[in-house]
Amino acid sequence: MARRNTPADLSAAIIGLIGTRGPQSRADLARALDVSAAAVTNLTRQLLADGVLTSVGTSSSGGGRPATLLDIRQGRRRALGVKVTPNHLFMAEVDLTGDPAQAVSVDLDTRAPDALDVIAETIADYAAPNSDLLLGVGMAVPGTVDGGVVTSPGMGWQRVDVARLVRQRVGLPVVIDNNVNALAIAGQLYGRPGLGPDSLLITIGFGIGAAIVSRGQLFRGAFGGAGEFGHIWVDPHGEPCACGLSGCLETLVSDDALARRAQETGAIPDGGSKDDLNEAARAGEQRALEVFATAGFHLGAAVSSLVHVLDPGEVHVSGEGVDVWEFWEPSFMKALRAHLPAHRRDLRVTVDDWAEDAWAHGAASLVFASPFSSSRNNTVDEVRDLLRTPQQ
Repeated sequence: MARRNTPADLSAAIIGLIGTRGPQSRADLARALDVSAAAVTNLTRQLLADGVLTSVGTSSSGGGRPATLLDIRQGRRRALGVKVTPNHLFMAEVDLTGDPAQAVSVDLDTRAPDALDVIAETIADYAAPNSDLLLGVGMAVPGTVDGGVVTSPGMGWQRVDVARLVRQRVGLPVVIDNNVNALAIAGQLYGRPGLGPDSLLITIGFGIGAAIVSRGQLFRGAFGGAGEFGHIWVDPHGEPCACGLSGCLETLVSDDALARRAQETGAIPDGGSKDDLNEAARAGEQRALEVFATAGFHLGAAVSSLVHVLDPGEVHVSGEGVDVWEFWEPSFMKALRAHLPAHRRDLRVTVDDWAEDAWAHGAASLVFASPFSSSRNNTVDEVRDLLRTPQQ
C-alpha cells in the first residue's frame, strides 16, 4: 500500500497499517508507507514504550535474521459504518481488520422534515454502548460530498452539513463521502475489491455510481462530484430523473427503471418490484431477459465512454445489482467491446461479489483511511489521536 504522499502523522499510519493488514515487520511498514526504515524504527520504539504496540514473534526468514513482527497491543479499535439511502439507514460496527459485526437496518424517509434529527439520534443511540471503542463514524451517501456538506437529489438534500450535525450528537469524529468512493477506499485498504492504481469501479442497484482511482489516488473533482456516472445524459427523449435532468443513465438502468420497464412489457405484474424481475429472469421469462439485455447494452455503451475519457487499466462492477449479473453480462460486454478501439478491447472487467454488509464496510473504511491521509484537518487529527491512545 505504498503512498505517493507521506502521511502527515506517520505514527498513526503505522498503527492503521498494522490494524488493517495484521502484524508487520518494521521493514514491511517502511516499504508499505514509502518512508525510511530509520523513521519507522524511531516511531515504533516510542509506540512500544507507550503500550500501543507489542512484539508478537518473528517472520520467516529467507536465510537472514528473522524480522520481529509488531501488532496492536490491546483489542482492535472499531468504526461505525453507516450507509444512508432515501428510505433507510444501514449500520454496522466494523473492526479495524475490516470484519463487520451484525448489521442493523432502520427505516426512514430522508425527505421528512425531521429526517436529519432522526438520522443523528439513531446513529448516536447505536454508537453509545461501545463509544469508548470507536474511532469515529463513517457515513456513505449517494450524492456529492464537498467538505462534509452533502447534495443528494435522490434524498432531497441540498448542501446539508450532515457530518457536523452527527458529530454534535455522537461526540466522535465523523467522516462522510460518496458511497461508491467509500467502496473504493475499502478496496485500497483491504484489497476487497482489488483495485489497481488506475481503476474504474462501477456500482449498479438503486442508483448507478462510479469511483475513479488514478495513479493510486481517488479522484473526487473540484467539488466532490466526480463519479456521478448515473447522471450522464444518454437518452435525448428520456424520462425525468430525480436529479432534475432528463435522459440520465439511471432512468434506464437503475433498479426502479428496470422494474418500471418490466411492468410496461408485461414481464412482471403492475406494482411488481426489481426482485420480481430477478425471479422472472431466473425462471426464463423472455421479456424479463430482454429487460436486462437492454439495460446491459446501455450500461456497456456508457462505460465505454468513461474508458475513452479516463483510460483505466481495469474496470470493476459491483453493487446490489450484480446478484443477477449473468443476465446483464452478454449485452454489456458486447456493447463495451463494440464501442472501444481494437487495442482496448482486451480491457479486464471484474465483477465483484456483493455482500449485504459491503456498504457499511466501505463507510467504516472512511474512518480507517484517515491515518494515511496527507492532509490535516480536525476530523482526521481526532481519529489519529484516538488511534494512538491505548484502550483501557
